[in-house]
Amino acid sequence: MFELSCTLPLEKDLKITLYDYDLLSKDEKIGETVIDLENRFLSKYGARCGLPQTYCVSGPNQWRDQLRPSQLLHLFSLQHNYKPPTYKSDRLIFREQEYVLSELEDGKPLNPHLGPVEERLALYALRKQGLVPEHVETRALYSPLQPDIEQGKLQMWVDLFPKSLGQPGPPFNITPRKAKRFFLRCIIWNTKDVILDDLSITGEKMSDIYVKGWLVGYEENKQKTDVHYRSMGGEGNFNWRFIFPFDYLPAEQMCYIAKK
Repeated sequence: MFELSCTLPLEKDLKITLYDYDLLSKDEKIGETVIDLENRFLSKYGARCGLPQTYCVSGPNQWRDQLRPSQLLHLFSLQHNYKPPTYKSDRLIFREQEYVLSELEDGKPLNPHLGPVEERLALYALRKQGLVPEHVETRALYSPLQPDIEQGKLQMWVDLFPKSLGQPGPPFNITPRKAKRFFLRCIIWNTKDVILDDLSITGEKMSDIYVKGWLVGYEENKQKTDVHYRSMGGEGNFNWRFIFPFDYLPAEQMCYIAKK
């Protein structure tokens, strides 16, 4: 996360450049993208700071804008000559449209970090006005050497905070989640109908059976049972337990695999 100061409109262009890092030679420029900060700041769609889905006063999604949702809604009504919003206990009326708290929350479990009802309703109304929502931008990268050929894409976002409005909220923490350690226990009990590939001394079909298992991505941790010798009917009897340790990200519902 980078935090910079600028003066608009004197320093209106934000240029972001991606380089190929090299230990021995000069870093090579891959591509760049340019953002017109003045255009965003003056946008009538609230592009200065995107609107999040919830108004939280604490926690990982704490409100970042310098103005509360109720202040932003009041400012929006002044800019467009609309009648100011009317607040009631569990609803808000704006532009002859009623916004009800029960519609917003829809029976979902309440986030313990949520702010006052008035601010949540104001944010609900703001998100219905066609303003820019909180989102991650995907911007194309171009090189001056080949200006017509895209060199890749960059995912990012920019928030603009006028110093005249005071300190903004805390920056969003983009530190990756840490995976949690889990153990998968797999009980190997019996096998049946195993193909008999060998012949016994007496000429009967048989097989020596064992079971091998591993997690995809953790092939170095393969495990195997003992051997059930001379199975004549394809049955194998075991009482074996595999234990596979792995790292898991519950929010993403994905396993985390670190490779060098």
